[in-house]
Amino acid sequence: MKSSEKEIIKNIHFLAFGEEGKETSELAGAFLAEPDTISISAEREGKMVGNVLFTPFVFEEYPEKKCYLLAPIGVLPEYQRGFGVGRELMQAGIEHLKSIGTDAIFVLGVPTYYPQYGFVPTDKQTPYPDLLTIPESWMVLELNKGVLNTLGGKTYANKPFMNPMFWDTSGRG
Repeated sequence: MKSSEKEIIKNIHFLAFGEEGKETSELAGAFLAEPDTISISAEREGKMVGNVLFTPFVFEEYPEKKCYLLAPIGVLPEYQRGFGVGRELMQAGIEHLKSIGTDAIFVLGVPTYYPQYGFVPTDKQTPYPDLLTIPESWMVLELNKGVLNTLGGKTYANKPFMNPMFWDTSGRG
């Protein structure tokens, strides 16, 4: 990926996240520097207007299971609501992850948004389970039917996402 493309993606996340834009943009930049990150973008009229990133999510006792964490997904403010960019990113991301044999996709996000794509709350641990004060915000989409029955225990994400502040839901509504 060219550095100019990385800057465009970082800027999308910066503009999409308001007050949290700076830290989300920096996190996206850190993820883009990781070799196993999957980046999917959406364009309108030849301009990149949205992006979603997926990074490996590992169950310590089951490292052979192929799981990803969805974060962040961002759409330029002027293309939010009514343009289908978020839906396009979600559908393209899910299809791509299915095509590479992914077992499950996890997300810590808005409990009213992700269920429309098949995500359901999960009792699988986050890397910091004590910080999860809104349990319904921790969701999973099982792509390999039955795999969730085989997973459990300690988990970890890519190094940039292992900061406890990203997993603390106490200040979120």
